[in-house]
Amino acid sequence: MQLTETELLIRTFSEEEYEKIASQFDDKISIHTVEGIQMIKRTEIYYIESLRNYLEVHRAEQGFIVRMPLYKMEELLGQDFIRISRSYLINFKHLKAVETDLIYGMLARCGDFKVPLSRNYLKNLYKRMEEDK
Repeated sequence: MQLTETELLIRTFSEEEYEKIASQFDDKISIHTVEGIQMIKRTEIYYIESLRNYLEVHRAEQGFIVRMPLYKMEELLGQDFIRISRSYLINFKHLKAVETDLIYGMLARCGDFKVPLSRNYLKNLYKRMEEDK
């Protein structure tokens, strides 16, 4: 049985339950890559790296390149993604740890990837970690 958004809103008992169910419908997004359009799930993305006018989207299997500013991608992906530096967005659901490194300084570990973390964005990350406890 296929429900519309209005029917879903009527049948749910709380706003949290509605948000949880609605996010499952909204999980797949279409992204215009250099090779063409790809349909991917938000949960497949580990992090996004900005390379001047292009973005490199990193997933477990393979990454791809998108021509789009980082702030537009941040708006498209929503609340699950958090900016950790001027050049990086991470999927908060894949965040395992925040580490220090002698060479790179602060790092966010997303899956098996280590992503550089800026001190300017550290407060936002810690705030988000406190909210999700």
